Amino acid sequence: MMPNFLIVGAAKSGTTSLYRYLSQHPDIFMPKWKELSFFIGDPFGPLNRVKNQRYFRLFAKVKNQSSVGEASTGYLYDEFAPKRIKELLGPIKIIVILRNPVDMSYSLYNHQVRREGERFKTFEAALEAEEDRRKKPTFKEKCYGWHANYYYYHRGLYFEQVNRYFVTFGKDNVMIVLFDELSHDPMRVAQRVFRFLGVDDSFIPVVKVHNPAGEILNIPRFWEDAGLFEKTISFVFSKNLIRKVPHLLRNIRRKPPQPINPVTARRLRERFHDDICRLEQLIGKDLSTWKQGKPQSDEI
Repeated sequence: MMPNFLIVGAAKSGTTSLYRYLSQHPDIFMPKWKELSFFIGDPFGPLNRVKNQRYFRLFAKVKNQSSVGEASTGYLYDEFAPKRIKELLGPIKIIVILRNPVDMSYSLYNHQVRREGERFKTFEAALEAEEDRRKKPTFKEKCYGWHANYYYYHRGLYFEQVNRYFVTFGKDNVMIVLFDELSHDPMRVAQRVFRFLGVDDSFIPVVKVHNPAGEILNIPRFWEDAGLFEKTISFVFSKNLIRKVPHLLRNIRRKPPQPINPVTARRLRERFHDDICRLEQLIGKDLSTWKQGKPQSDEI
């Protein structure tokens, strides 16, 4: 059985937590790993993008679960993904989690510094370099990881990204969740998603913080990436041990990132303002807190 729903993003917006909550439901099947990135059509897509046969094998273990899905945050930004998803999977259900774009972009920058080798020491310098990076094929070819993960501003321009899914799948098949909602009442959001997927919404998942923000010093991405770690040393150690190591490393020596510079935050709010207004009309949700710049927690 192939997926009949996908969590498509956005990056750094609570997708790991929702993925964990849904994975606990007895009538929902999700693979052991997130970020399969199978439907990303970008020719410079992620190095760890799962190929055809392996993707299909991941769902071979589906038993009697009625809802089958996966979560890959690159699907929201990648312009080719909606069409590729529709062509292979048909009119499935789509879940999108949206976070204040200022907070999302800064969190994504810190993630890249921590795990994927962002060379700019300040968020401001990375923002200034973004247009140049987007125009250079050499950057797309040679950067560590997927080049789109370095486009901190453009990843936060949600209107076109969300609209592509509305056009492709229809609004009724696309569920929009705000990061604030998931952060403040994760149980309620989980049960809303259960209803959207047509499974028993009385199920109570274990709710805790997943993938918290923070900095880990001197630990290469290799040791944190569960999929890469397992594929590389599975011939030596047991799978259970392998899967525990990246999780343990992600939770040691972790310190919270420095708060965003208030001037930078204000300037970003101004740049995002028009897109937020268009998005607000598109999804029918009040996004005034985004425009006002009220701080949000980085953990859910």
